Amino acid sequence: MKSETRAYINIAAVAVVLLFNYLSNALPLNNLTQTDINEMYPVLFTPASYVFSIWGLIYVLLICFIVYQALPNYRENPFNEAVGILFAVTALLNVLWLLAWHYLQIALSMVIMVLLLLVLIAIYLRIANLAQKGGLFDRLFVKLTFSIYLAWICVATLANLNILLYDVGWLGLGFGSALFTVLMIVIGALVSLAIFYWRRDYAFPLVFAWAFIGVGVRHGADPVLLAIAGWTAAAAILFFMGWIIARTRGWPFLQK
Repeated sequence: MKSETRAYINIAAVAVVLLFNYLSNALPLNNLTQTDINEMYPVLFTPASYVFSIWGLIYVLLICFIVYQALPNYRENPFNEAVGILFAVTALLNVLWLLAWHYLQIALSMVIMVLLLLVLIAIYLRIANLAQKGGLFDRLFVKLTFSIYLAWICVATLANLNILLYDVGWLGLGFGSALFTVLMIVIGALVSLAIFYWRRDYAFPLVFAWAFIGVGVRHGADPVLLAIAGWTAAAAILFFMGWIIARTRGWPFLQK
């Protein structure tokens, strides 16, 4: 596919995603807003509402990426080519997930979420496997963008799993659910630190820390176990990152 064609497809893709995200709550789809759906599935893993403002950052970064990959001088840049048409695939999956979610097809939304996660992992690995270090624009508009996007979809996948288990009646709101939520937090923290250690990707674990702090804020002292788990996981992530920063005396994510 020609780089110009790919650029235009990706521009159309991000426009469609932004439109559907707006309409999903403005109409809203199936007469249900995101808040309505969250109240229908009060799973313990869901963080405080302010945490979801990260979508604003993600969409700003995606718009920056779309503009960057469409500029004539950068269309054939290795980093933009590494993402390629896969971005349009993520946009399609994003729209399909919104439709499944708002029409309460939770099992289908889980399948779509996993597919979105896999495509983002493919994009992340294609970027990471490039021999070139990349310039500042590559690091900010491509590497940073898809690092934060992938990290948030990892968190969203765990949340979607909790909601699916609640929907089918396998997960309630008692002590067992609290323990399962703690397990999800531990798994998420380990995944984020593994990616950080493997790729020296500082943005990735910060997204998890942001989400886990939000879990602690939402629950406060009820149940206190979740607040402790969320805040401890976030603190562990930040401590480990700070320790590495002190040893390397810099921010490798912005240097490589």
